[in-house]
Amino acid sequence: MASVVIRGIERSLAPGFAAIVLAAGLLLGCKGSVATTPPLVPTANPTQQARVLTDTAEAKFLPGMTVELSGLVRAQPWFKQLTQSRVDLIEAILKCERAAKARGEAESVRTMLSVASEQGWYGDGLDEGEARGLRGAFEAYTESLSNRNAPAIGPVLATTLRYGLFRAVNLKEGGEMILVVSADDPKVGQAIIDMSVDALPQIEALVGAYPYKFLHIMVTDLDEYLAGLSYDQFIAIAANSVDRGTVVHELTHSTMYGKFPIWFEEGFAHFVEFYFTDGLDKAVKQFTADLKYLGTDTKLYVGVYRSDGVAGYIAEREQGFLFMKAVYDLQGIAGVTDAVRALRTHSLGDQDLLREFVQHGTPADQEKMKAYFCKNVVGTSRNYCPASGPF
Repeated sequence: MASVVIRGIERSLAPGFAAIVLAAGLLLGCKGSVATTPPLVPTANPTQQARVLTDTAEAKFLPGMTVELSGLVRAQPWFKQLTQSRVDLIEAILKCERAAKARGEAESVRTMLSVASEQGWYGDGLDEGEARGLRGAFEAYTESLSNRNAPAIGPVLATTLRYGLFRAVNLKEGGEMILVVSADDPKVGQAIIDMSVDALPQIEALVGAYPYKFLHIMVTDLDEYLAGLSYDQFIAIAANSVDRGTVVHELTHSTMYGKFPIWFEEGFAHFVEFYFTDGLDKAVKQFTADLKYLGTDTKLYVGVYRSDGVAGYIAEREQGFLFMKAVYDLQGIAGVTDAVRALRTHSLGDQDLLREFVQHGTPADQEKMKAYFCKNVVGTSRNYCPASGPF
């Protein structure tokens, strides 16, 4: 599976000290000695809180924008009653304009906000979910602008804004993440959001917390043999492959931010895909037949034994799936989860990955894994087979 190399930048802003002090003074209250005694300092009401947030925006974020953009932000109806989500949106707009300026595209940020403000979902009042979703769209555009190797998502974000294709998801381990989808057909885009919202907590429970605060998923035309592409926060799904299996597969790739061999990256993504969709046994049957057709066996070949070309690539990923299925058969889903959570933050090669898998489970489980390696893995630098001679 091809991938897009992306890296992000993060800019920090000096805190607005006066606004912070004002916020503390307004929000800090103390209780009396009995329940009927009113607070000595009244707690801030919504209007006061909005005033504090407005002062924060005016002191911390708007001065860093161009005059045109800051004026456009102030002109938005929701600016009259700021909430934390709306202030976070303003901060994201500022960071986006800074990234756009570096690319000579500062006007695109004003255009983006203007296009959003013309949509029906925006015009009836920007609620908290919409403010968070729109923030995610600006964050995705910022990340795209920050690296010339990143996918150019500016043009496709027009469909995101037109149809309001975003959703804030609260994950148990990773916290809030914003799904941002770009699709010409709003029904397709909404279907991807629904499938992703359902799948993300399941994938996180298996592999651990997502390291990102947004995911951008784009429906587009890909090469005939590709169903999807992904790397980190950016995913592309072929227009003819919008289904739960593909979505789960690519979402799984987005968690594997280390650098791993193809057999593990793709094999594990296939494992999660079929584990949560059509069932692992179906994949075993399908991939075993594929490998037979390709004229190779089901053993995992590592190191110098890999084949070149498309056939070798397909064989490697399917053999990787069968390896993960064997781990599951020997150690259960807990064995898969423990190993993957331990290694996914590292960049490991073939031999390190194999050693990681053989170190989990009970001593009896480890011996079973060694026996599996002996019979079904070719090219290991360790002899997992029982000694058969003097050495």
